[in-house]
Amino acid sequence: MSVASSLTNRVFLACTLLATVSLGFALYFVDERASAAAETELRRGLAEAGSLVQELGETRTDQLTRLARVVADLPKLKAAVETGDAPTVQPLADEYRAEINTDLLVLTDEAGRVLGRAGAGAADMPSELGEVPPTEELSTFRPHARGVLQLVSVPVFLEGAVPDILGRLTVGVFLDDRRAAELRNLTGSEIAFGAGGRILASTLPAGSREALAPVMRAASMTSVTLGEEEYLALVRPLAGTESAAAEAPVALILRSRTERLQFLDTIRTALVGVLVVSLLLATLFSYGVARTMTRPLAAITAAMRDVAATGDLTRKVTLKSHAWDDEDARTLAAAFNTLTESIARFQREAAQKERLSSLGRLSTVIAHEVRNPLMIIRASLATLRRDRVSASELREAVADIDDETKRLNRIVTEVLDFARPIRFELAEADLNQVCRASVDAAWAGDADAGVAVDLDAAMPPVVTDAERLRTALVNMLTNARHAVSAVARSGAGGGADAAVAVADDPAVRLTTRVREGRVVIAIQDRGAGIAPEDMPHIFDPFFTTRRAGTGLGLPIAKNIVEGLGGTLHVSSRPGEGTEVRIELPRSTGSLDA
Repeated sequence: MSVASSLTNRVFLACTLLATVSLGFALYFVDERASAAAETELRRGLAEAGSLVQELGETRTDQLTRLARVVADLPKLKAAVETGDAPTVQPLADEYRAEINTDLLVLTDEAGRVLGRAGAGAADMPSELGEVPPTEELSTFRPHARGVLQLVSVPVFLEGAVPDILGRLTVGVFLDDRRAAELRNLTGSEIAFGAGGRILASTLPAGSREALAPVMRAASMTSVTLGEEEYLALVRPLAGTESAAAEAPVALILRSRTERLQFLDTIRTALVGVLVVSLLLATLFSYGVARTMTRPLAAITAAMRDVAATGDLTRKVTLKSHAWDDEDARTLAAAFNTLTESIARFQREAAQKERLSSLGRLSTVIAHEVRNPLMIIRASLATLRRDRVSASELREAVADIDDETKRLNRIVTEVLDFARPIRFELAEADLNQVCRASVDAAWAGDADAGVAVDLDAAMPPVVTDAERLRTALVNMLTNARHAVSAVARSGAGGGADAAVAVADDPAVRLTTRVREGRVVIAIQDRGAGIAPEDMPHIFDPFFTTRRAGTGLGLPIAKNIVEGLGGTLHVSSRPGEGTEVRIELPRSTGSLDA
């Protein structure tokens, strides 16, 4: 049976589906909005961090330039540089580098010859800074093994109408891992510095530098995956460089999308939990609502099934009182109870009318059937009252009285058999023997019966009422005998012998067979058959086409067969004959029934 065939299931599934779709859409909407808001916040924060890194870079460059100018303008430094003596200049380089807290400091003369170096990495700094006019200041970035080196160079000169250039002062700071960590603390973002297509310093593990290198060429925010984390990266050129240059030093600002959006997983988990709990509550609630509608309907349906199975119209629908029960179902139950009461009342009235009608028909048949024998008996008695009655007339009158008395007894017996309930006495019986006895009774006194008996030798014992079954078989065999006799009498040149068929082509045949746990008895005759318009009435009481018949033989036989748990089927073709087929169970009931 389909799940959707039950009203309870349909209501339950509809409510659950509605709750699932509604809550699922709400979960999707909230998740999408939260994800979009978090992504927007992540991008805005990254852009702000990039702006802050640029501002800090410009501020650092300005501070370095100012410090370099101040130191380059010190008379003591000018005097030492003017000597052109490296041993004189070197102590000042060490002193001033410590005072201005730069990573390196280099002093050169007007020809570019190094007079003093101070700080780590100063020895690796090229002595030539490129083609720089003597009086110009320079700010530049150079790749270095330690990171990106930022250099600021200013001239050392004596003031006058025409400045006297003595040399240059160059200071530098490294944009290395330490500087990147400082910026990370300020911006809340991962920082990396790169130049020449390589990442030279970073707050991220060294193993991630190769994966970060391609990001340096990105023109806008881009995503990059490092290990199991996804980052959003923004590239910003370092102050004083051209961002379009492929080898230009840049700063990379990165924020972990995985980390920043991790709170969404918590939100999703909470939403899924709410969804599951809501669905459970919706499921229970919808099932409860469905039950309030379908519980009364189920009671009505069960009552209908009982009525259909048993025909008991006294079966009523009883609904318990519940506050949530459906009022329409209560109305339907009340209507069903009213309907069954009306049908039962109608059936009682119809049965009463049928009994009265049957009684009328029975009275008519009995009156007709009894009148004829009585008239014959009366005529016979009139003959016996005469003074002179011959011996032959006496015998004929006595024979007529005896025959009609038997006829009256048969009529009374058949009416009683039809009218009163049948009581069966079940016992094991030999069905083949019952069939032989029935044939003998139906053709009693007829030496050449013209009937063939084909009995199944493997027929097992059958639990049945042998005497009742014999009565039914005798009635049907008698009908078959009368049918073939009528054909014989109506045939040209017929006579009494025409009713008797030859042995190899009998007019009536009785067979028994065993079929799948049931036994089958078939009676076939080659009589005139039954007219199509008479077939629907053959089991009606008192219906007969034979002048001497009462019309109770087949109805009585049908009652007996069905009372034994079997079926009786009649088929006929006019002019060819009739077949009566009886199917009985091998065991009608217990032997003590």
